[in-house]
Amino acid sequence: MILHRSRTWRIEFLLVIAAVPALAWMLLLAWRDTNAGLPAAVISREWLTFTAAAIATPIVTVNIIGRMRFRFVIGSAGLTIRTADLTAALRWSDIESIVLDDLRVLVVPNPGYQASHYPGITRLARITADGRSCFEILALSAVRESPDQIASALTEHAGRRFTDIGPHLLPPPSDQ
Repeated sequence: MILHRSRTWRIEFLLVIAAVPALAWMLLLAWRDTNAGLPAAVISREWLTFTAAAIATPIVTVNIIGRMRFRFVIGSAGLTIRTADLTAALRWSDIESIVLDDLRVLVVPNPGYQASHYPGITRLARITADGRSCFEILALSAVRESPDQIASALTEHAGRRFTDIGPHLLPPPSDQ
């Protein structure tokens, strides 16, 4: 099963596109005020604002483009992950268990697992409720698929390694 990125990234992309005309507008205003002979305090504040925005815009743009990378595949051989934080191909033989809770997918690696083979995975280290060390490999808010769809794919491919502890398993409250 291929998971698809949530559509919220489009808003960030539109903000980056809107930043370019905003920078051009700021530049024109600062240039006009400089030629109009306004006081130096006003002009220097405008140029300082423009310079800060001109420096921040490319940094934010690169960050957003970097976060746009996304591929998460649940297959018979294991998990293929390519995100801004992690690029890995985890085989089922490397995984002791995989846990789906209410917000994320956690992987508990087999003893002797070499996390250094996968750059970025050590930043994702967490502790499960029972005290085992694990890695958060997916936030459910980052994908369009429902937790039930993800759970069924993990049940199909991970088998006994998979544990679902999410609240989506609870029956809806009754109206009495």
